[in-house]
Amino acid sequence: MKDVYKMTVRFDLTDVRERNLAEFMQTLDVKKFHSRNQFVLDALADYVDLQSITREQHEDDIRNIIREEMRACFAEANYAPQLTTNDPLLTAEQQEEAEQDILDDLKMFD
Repeated sequence: MKDVYKMTVRFDLTDVRERNLAEFMQTLDVKKFHSRNQFVLDALADYVDLQSITREQHEDDIRNIIREEMRACFAEANYAPQLTTNDPLLTAEQQEEAEQDILDDLKMFD
């Protein structure tokens, strides 16, 4: 006998959300998801993985998305910033402060 942990899932059909989930599971395309069991295992693993992502990782993802979108917008507009010798470059500390200001502004949308 294999080392298997078996569990039963119960759906309360009087609860709209659970009834919708039960109906979804009944109509699940097992060719696409291999089996109902595999679908549940994958969904559970994805949920656990998502819960383990830290706030810092979310902030990094947001920063990267914003940077990519800004680069794409500038590329579409054929914008190439012209640096002159009079333009001071930001120090690492100033750059970090500017990024934090942007993140603080984005918190207004939470």
